[in-house]
Amino acid sequence: MMYLFGFVLLLLTGAVVVLFAMLGELSSRVTPGSGGSPEDVRPLLDVPVGRAPERWPGPLAELAGAEQAVALVLSTACTSCAKVAGQLRDQPELVAGQHIGVVISTADRQRGDEFVAQHGLARLPSYVDEQGEWVVREFGINTSPSALVFQRGRLVSAFVFTDAAALRAAAHPAKEAV
Repeated sequence: MMYLFGFVLLLLTGAVVVLFAMLGELSSRVTPGSGGSPEDVRPLLDVPVGRAPERWPGPLAELAGAEQAVALVLSTACTSCAKVAGQLRDQPELVAGQHIGVVISTADRQRGDEFVAQHGLARLPSYVDEQGEWVVREFGINTSPSALVFQRGRLVSAFVFTDAAALRAAAHPAKEAV
């Protein structure tokens, strides 16, 4: 009986360790929002600058031909992403006059479609990227919310952000500098 108790205790301890490891991994991929400060936008450094994707998903194809374009990568499992999606819905001036597309990284298509509908993103070119396959394969991006800045279809910079207005201010100089 004592051995069984010890085994169960060891098993529960292992489960708690795995749970905390999973929470740590999720925390490293999702950035918390802090309310529009400059810290809300940070460059992603390990991105393939100058790379053009081998293929653009249909809904995002118009970004490939644009002089300057931004693809926002949002996840259905990210509270900061829901906040950003709400900002895009409630402040249309944030995307006015720009070529912006949205990549919804999600576990399954239905959840991605529900996120687009719930947050009013259907007016923007939106691509549901199951398991984040496209953004990971093409650019190595597995962080959200993030923004990929393109010039004539080539990646010129990428950012992790938590505020759409702060991103617009940060990404604009990056788009003009290249």
